[in-house]
Amino acid sequence: MKKSIFLSALFFLLINFFGFAQDLPAAPSPFRLYNNLSKEMPAFLNATEANLLEQRLRSFDDSTGNQIVVLIVDDLLMYTPEEYATAIGESWGVGQEEKDNGIVFLIKPTGGQGERETFISIGEGLEGAIPDALTWTIINKDVIPFFKEGEFSEGINKGVAVLIDLANGEYSADEYAENAGGGSFGLWLVSVFLIFWLVAFFLGRKNGGGMGGTFYGGGFSSSSGGGFSSGGSFGGGSFGGGGAGGSW
Repeated sequence: MKKSIFLSALFFLLINFFGFAQDLPAAPSPFRLYNNLSKEMPAFLNATEANLLEQRLRSFDDSTGNQIVVLIVDDLLMYTPEEYATAIGESWGVGQEEKDNGIVFLIKPTGGQGERETFISIGEGLEGAIPDALTWTIINKDVIPFFKEGEFSEGINKGVAVLIDLANGEYSADEYAENAGGGSFGLWLVSVFLIFWLVAFFLGRKNGGGMGGTFYGGGFSSSSGGGFSSGGSFGGGSFGGGGAGGSW
């Protein structure tokens, strides 16, 4: 818990020091777990698909206290996908304060090839059940193949199903990796890939390049989760930077 508080404080200190291009969206009122903020794709999911997904996410929240927010946006506002998803988790307070058991499933479905991006940010309390390497596999094995075909509901629900099963302990990280076709070696290989990616990311930052063009002037909107009239609320969970993403 102390580590999570330290990382959260450091994250927002860096935000306030460097600044960002534009404000992030505030937490939804009334409370919702599926949030489509896209103006270019307002029907990213149709009404039936959106309602069924919201019910599924609410049921998971009600039965376990774990929260998954699915967020659709047109613009990352000069953030990298990781920074945007993590900042939403922090500012909205996704998950419970004492358990840090929130997940933000960010999707930017607009732009050309390679510009359409998604990232799953994992709260620190769930990183043991859903490590970064496994999140990368979920994105690239279970989500993006459907997104490439325009089957957005199928991709989201497939990813959400795996996240729920892992959080509930239905199977272990190694068991999932094996079923996904890689086994323990596959999980190790993805871990090595992520380590190299992170090294390249921070070297790029150090040399002034960056991988997504962040840290520009502007403001930051921090919104506490608060209570909502629709029967739910965000509890104030913290995010330590766990997760992974991909593009299509």
